[in-house]
Amino acid sequence: MGSFFTKNPTVILALIGLLLSVLNIVNLIKNRKEDHYVSGIPLFGGLFILIGFLLSHHKIWALLCFTDYSWVMLLFSLIFGGKFNQKKEDNNENEDSKR
Repeated sequence: MGSFFTKNPTVILALIGLLLSVLNIVNLIKNRKEDHYVSGIPLFGGLFILIGFLLSHHKIWALLCFTDYSWVMLLFSLIFGGKFNQKKEDNNENEDSKR
């Protein structure tokens, strides 16, 4: 098994990315159960996985980068932008002006 990592050193980078991705998911679950918020490092795990496997001979494994939930969050924020927050702020301004 040691020879696998010496022949494919970029896989180590991908494994570090997989660890970061799993830690982000665990952090997300923990934040849901507790009252306080602890920030993770979004998108780094997915980027490490993507770069690590694209530089190795196992390119199909680069699809594991989508295990990081922040890819979905990034697409969601690019598509919808701040529309949901903007609607809440507009409603709050309308309520304040009524008073």
